[in-house]
Parts: sequence; structure tokens; C-alpha cells
Amino acid sequence: MADPTKPRHNYSEAAKAAQSGDIQWKHWALGIAAVVLLVIVIQNSQKVEFNLLFVSTDTPLIVLLLVTAVIGAIIGYTGPILRRHRHNTRREYEKK
Repeated sequence: MADPTKPRHNYSEAAKAAQSGDIQWKHWALGIAAVVLLVIVIQNSQKVEFNLLFVSTDTPLIVLLLVTAVIGAIIGYTGPILRRHRHNTRREYEKK
């Protein structure tokens, strides 16, 4: 007969499995995004004229796409961090 004091399921293992599934999903999404970016970059290898304020240059479109992808990744990474910091700062001022 089963011991009624012992739980039948180990919920910590279930929680760990759920978390690892979530992490794997993020890795798959990142991998797919990288492949899509690579395909876009390879298909757009022609030279283009790029103007930024007073600078004008002819550069391969690959370079521009990679630079904008890096800038977008930086913004996407730092945006939530800065927003969280701002939210925590407001919370500290409200406590005073």
C-alpha cells in the first residue's frame, strides 16, 4: 500500500522539465532567426549608396543589413533592462 504522507508526483522535476522546454524553444527561435537573417544577407549582396547626415558611401548591402541587425539586437536587449531599471527607480522614490 502506498504511503499517504509521500507525494505521488515530484513537481520539482515537472517544473524543471517545463523550464528546460522553454529554454529549448528560445534556442530554436534564435536559430531560425539567424538562418532567416543569413538567407536575407546572402540574397542581398549588391552594392548600395548609403547616406547618413553628411556622409555618403557605396557599401555592400550585406554590411548594412548586418549593422542594422546588430543595432536592433542591442536595442532589443538593453530596452527591457533600462525599462526595468526605470520602473525600480520609480518604486524607490514612491517608498520615500
